Amino acid sequence: MIQFWTQGFSIKSASWLLVSAISIAVTGCGESAKPWEVVVPVKGTVTYRGKPVSGAQISLYPVNAEFPSSVIPSATSVQNGEFSVGTYGTDDGAPAGEYRVAIVWHPLVDKGSGGSRGDNVLPPKLANPETSGLKVVVHSEETTLPSFNL
Repeated sequence: MIQFWTQGFSIKSASWLLVSAISIAVTGCGESAKPWEVVVPVKGTVTYRGKPVSGAQISLYPVNAEFPSSVIPSATSVQNGEFSVGTYGTDDGAPAGEYRVAIVWHPLVDKGSGGSRGDNVLPPKLANPETSGLKVVVHSEETTLPSFNL
């Protein structure tokens, strides 16, 4: 420590160095977030034959080829058919962009201890984003998707 001060460094210089280091650490190197790293709240509803679907799995596949293949926002509908989308955590939202949609629904067949799910009861084409015919756009602000009336 004594050697540090004897080589021409003052407390003022050391303070400036510390403040600079903290500023760089906090702000990073000025690199902005990638489009798929910023999520906005997204919600929607799903019905089948006019009735709300509980337990449907909704997956959003980005149309933008720049998005990593690991970025697949998804949701599971609740009792009234509503769902909130999550990408990096439950219900955290989805990145803005256009998506192809896949939906499957394996209803509970045994509601006993833990329950078990049956086969997908939705038309098979809906399980594949390339054949479902479902597309949505997530805007850069909170988005309510059009209802999926299957």
